[in-house]
Amino acid sequence: MRALWWLAAAACGCSPAASVETEVADAVADVGVSEIASTDVVAAADAVDAAVVAKDPTVAEQLQAIPAGTFSMGDHSGQGSEDPKHPSDELPLHDVTLAAFALGRFEVTNDRFAAFLNDVGNSGGIDIAGSAVYGHTDGALYAGLAGDGLYSRIAWNGAAFSVETARGNHPVVDIRWEGALAYCNWLSVRYGFQPLCDVKSGVCDLTGHGFRLPTEAEWEYAARGGQTAPYRIFPWGDDVNADGTLANWQDSLDPFEAGALPWTTPVGFYDGSTHAKADFAWPGDQQTYATRNAVNGYGLHDVSGNVWELVYDWYAADYYKNSAAHDPPGPMAGQPMPDGKPYRAMRGGNWYNGKEYFGHGRVANRNPTYFRGPLDPNHPWYHVGFRVLLK
Repeated sequence: MRALWWLAAAACGCSPAASVETEVADAVADVGVSEIASTDVVAAADAVDAAVVAKDPTVAEQLQAIPAGTFSMGDHSGQGSEDPKHPSDELPLHDVTLAAFALGRFEVTNDRFAAFLNDVGNSGGIDIAGSAVYGHTDGALYAGLAGDGLYSRIAWNGAAFSVETARGNHPVVDIRWEGALAYCNWLSVRYGFQPLCDVKSGVCDLTGHGFRLPTEAEWEYAARGGQTAPYRIFPWGDDVNADGTLANWQDSLDPFEAGALPWTTPVGFYDGSTHAKADFAWPGDQQTYATRNAVNGYGLHDVSGNVWELVYDWYAADYYKNSAAHDPPGPMAGQPMPDGKPYRAMRGGNWYNGKEYFGHGRVANRNPTYFRGPLDPNHPWYHVGFRVLLK
């Protein structure tokens, strides 16, 4: 059985020693991780974290238990028609009831995705053609790599994948939906679960135990952080981030808005701390940068801004009219985009565009990957990432 060391590394940008992996594995075994159910994710996460923190006190919890509950999904602010490319796709408001689950506190980082590529590469699970990674069995495009004018921070030297200096703890970008599924399957296997997703068909078992992408409903419920009386616009409340210190949106003036693209920030950067250039090696001139605390009520970071987060669902603008009331899986098929193809949905906004729309970072905002991927001929996918769900 493999343990949750990948979660610890996501925060510190390091690779824990084998002794930590063994220690965590023992803790996970004690709570029966191979039989984990949605009702005991808290116990599992606590046991794992206790073992990791005992070895490295700087590592905070990485997996957040989200309680079961019911919420009213959609736009409560009256701003859901802000983007003329897909207006009114956040209505009607509708009640959704969800079972408990656990969600990564942070977006998946370059370090962790590179670890995945190295591991599956060693076993022949991927193929590399130019600056792209494909699944060996399913033939799907997983991700782009640094080079050929692309914007990934992960490079391939012919023998191994590595991450650009000082960018290991930034969210991975240039990811495709199929690559995110493959990563989730990899985590499931490392945990002792069966993979939940068939990458080739794009179908996941949403009721099984293991890792996968969150559905749109799970994502929005978690992103709201329990703020339902009243419903708020952003994960932290209604503050519109005018000074740019709550989230990495377009023109937020953070110290990473300089140098080579993409202008992502390290995961968890907006935690209320005053950060130092010496600690982050950012390209901007500022020697220090004071953030405000944007962590939501459930303890999730960067659910607004930084990178778009892929979710499981197909995108359909009118889905809310027909959504299931309990654990909705999304539409059976996606709405064709202008190129005639269906696309998956994504949430959370990003560092690159949408300044006039709060960085697309409202918790109710919906977006098909079409507009942020193939429609952009100059830098497609360089603001798209993901976070994982455990159920």
